[in-house]
Amino acid sequence: MKNLGMGCASVGGKLELHSASSSRIEEANCKGCNICVKHCAHDAIHLNDRHIAQIDYEKCVGCGQCVALCQYDAAQLGEGDTSERLNYKIAEYSLAVLQDKPQFHISFIMNVSPECDCWNHNDAAIVPDLGMAASLDPVALDMACADLVMNAPLIPGSRLAEEYPHEHLEDVDKFACLHPDTNWRAGLEHAEKIGLGTRDYELIKV
Repeated sequence: MKNLGMGCASVGGKLELHSASSSRIEEANCKGCNICVKHCAHDAIHLNDRHIAQIDYEKCVGCGQCVALCQYDAAQLGEGDTSERLNYKIAEYSLAVLQDKPQFHISFIMNVSPECDCWNHNDAAIVPDLGMAASLDPVALDMACADLVMNAPLIPGSRLAEEYPHEHLEDVDKFACLHPDTNWRAGLEHAEKIGLGTRDYELIKV
């Protein structure tokens, strides 16, 4: 649904989706490593004279890339939002995009990376390429794709394989292993609640 809700939103819509999720800096944790400064696509972060990261909220769009990159838990998600609320808004935007329109959805389950694929600082895929899936129901499609990833074996040498060296993690929630503090299912649950689709599906392999 992210490609629908976020991808089809206007520039103003994208800013609204991220509007409450601007990051903050926990100064006691900041090491002045400069990685957030280097990778901020909006030039919204700089180091002050104490070599502590500071965010310029006039430029920050709340993309969260600094939170994903920070290895010291210094860049943190702002208190005004949660990943669950962002997923709720993505589901609602998706519903607005698809309302009263004919639709058919295709997902490529390929290069499944440990972080959001919109970030330029990512890691190798965690599972092998699993092919394509298609459905008239975007919620069922997302649920099926997630289940396929959870049922797939790990790629040796990937981030998850290194974190769980003695486990294959087949039939395990790999997304929860990667991000234990987030509830990725929240968006699908909300999408089903507002009538965008259903999480129930029948998988037909061809």
